[in-house]
Amino acid sequence: MKEFFFISGLPRSGSTLLSAILRQNPEFYADISSPVQGLVASTINVITGSESNHLVDEARRKQILKDVFEAYYKAVAPNTVFDTSRGWTAKTSLLKDLYPQTKIICCVRDLPWILDSFERIAAKNSLYGASLTDDEANQTVTTRCDALMDVKKEGQVVKPYYFLEEGLLLNPDMIMLVEYESLCKQPESVMR
Repeated sequence: MKEFFFISGLPRSGSTLLSAILRQNPEFYADISSPVQGLVASTINVITGSESNHLVDEARRKQILKDVFEAYYKAVAPNTVFDTSRGWTAKTSLLKDLYPQTKIICCVRDLPWILDSFERIAAKNSLYGASLTDDEANQTVTTRCDALMDVKKEGQVVKPYYFLEEGLLLNPDMIMLVEYESLCKQPESVMR
């Protein structure tokens, strides 16, 4: 039986680096991101929206959702799996129900540095359109940053920020924050 842990947090804050470090241990599996969070959310919605919703008790729901994890990671050899999705921090209560002892490692970084990182990517790729913002928002650094932080349009930075905030409010004991600068400069001590 596999043991599941989770990687989440803010974009451009080291989750890819963290996954690469974890993969150096042959007993761990970690990837950049997975569709499992979306599969779990869709499964919940399908069950809840079905006519037989009332027939699916809590124990059965938990088993179905755990089976999603097991099925997705069946072909993975290591028994310790780190599933990555920025959405997990908004689902801490669900994860606590499914895997009571689990933790979510959340990579974090100051918001201005995250925005700067996106802007550096845009500057290096001037021959390509910005895929994270629409054409109108792509005009200037200010409009690009506004789009990344736009609450109404679920910007690529603000949405994970609110997810993290939710997780810290509901289940702070599940969340381990890893600061980007520390992970980059002192990876060995951070991993310990």
